[in-house]
Amino acid sequence: MPSYPTRKTQSGTVYDVRFRIVDDTGIEVQKRLCEYPTKKAAQQAYLDFMKTYEPPSFSINLGYSFDELYLLYKQKAEAELAPASFYDLKWIFDKFIISSFTGKTLSQIKKADYSLWQTKLWTEKKDNGEYYSQRYLSKIRTTLMSFLVWIEDTYDIPNLFKFVKKPKRKEIKKEMQIWEIDEFILFQQCIDDIMWRTFFMTLFYSGCRVGEILALSDTDILINDDECSLTISKNIIRKGVSGECSYAVTAPKTASSNRTISLPAVMRAQLSEYLQYKRDNGIDAAFLFGGDAPLAESTYQRRFAQYIRSAQVKKIRIHDLRHSHASLLIHLNVPIVAISKRLGHSSIDMTLKRYSHCYSDADSATISAINSAVCAINVP
Repeated sequence: MPSYPTRKTQSGTVYDVRFRIVDDTGIEVQKRLCEYPTKKAAQQAYLDFMKTYEPPSFSINLGYSFDELYLLYKQKAEAELAPASFYDLKWIFDKFIISSFTGKTLSQIKKADYSLWQTKLWTEKKDNGEYYSQRYLSKIRTTLMSFLVWIEDTYDIPNLFKFVKKPKRKEIKKEMQIWEIDEFILFQQCIDDIMWRTFFMTLFYSGCRVGEILALSDTDILINDDECSLTISKNIIRKGVSGECSYAVTAPKTASSNRTISLPAVMRAQLSEYLQYKRDNGIDAAFLFGGDAPLAESTYQRRFAQYIRSAQVKKIRIHDLRHSHASLLIHLNVPIVAISKRLGHSSIDMTLKRYSHCYSDADSATISAINSAVCAINVP
């Protein structure tokens, strides 16, 4: 990751850029771009450099190690991908891929090695004892495949993995778990801590992604007599590796995720009370929830489970609060275009695909509406 140190010069404060590249001898060295008037200019200079930077090809062959090629690929990916996508790529490589191939040269890795890696992946279980979904396994497989395709296209090194057939696992499709509004109110009433009550209410009544709520600051809240709204312009991701920052503040997931979300009156009262509580207690921190660092995932997951037990409502995932919000809007007959925009989806098709089951009674509702219209016309 690049860093942007500042220096004092006769003309004022300037920004430099420091990052790592591979030099003509194959050694990883520090590269420095100097004296930019603003951090934004320094960031642009880094992006411009990486777009034209081509790793040396003097000795890249079957004897080059998997690790060294991954280093070059990672530098390319960092310059081209959105921050969230880049962190996701690093997370998948660090957790599922690198350990199986580290220290090996391309000539040592055979088709059978890729096949064994894939078989192990498809039998691996998560911490909760469940298997990874077919969809997520396919994503991991695609991540490795893209890397090997890049090697083949760039350095003419054969991609043996493309000859390994992807396995399939029959899965029982799980129904989306949601809470009706009365279930959420039961849950909400069991929360005696004002921060946690406000946090979970904000998730439910906004329909935002957890990372979007974690990234909020006090200034992202607008409250007046007529309205209450959230400005969504940031996201928290936690997919760094050991030795790096445990989280990063990035742009939202997609361009359409930059949005302003109006909140109901119950949230205007709750957020007003919470912000007043923070002022009364001298809490002036970087984040709306969590202080100078966002709430840790283990912390809010533990609290969520605790309050579910107290309320004796059915167990759902914290992300299902977003699904619950969408389902509520659908059953309140909110137009699908408005729902899609509120959720920050990139298209209406995405919203319809994800929540089509919520429209299961749409046909009967349509017939009822037509019957009512006909009856009204035939009334003498």
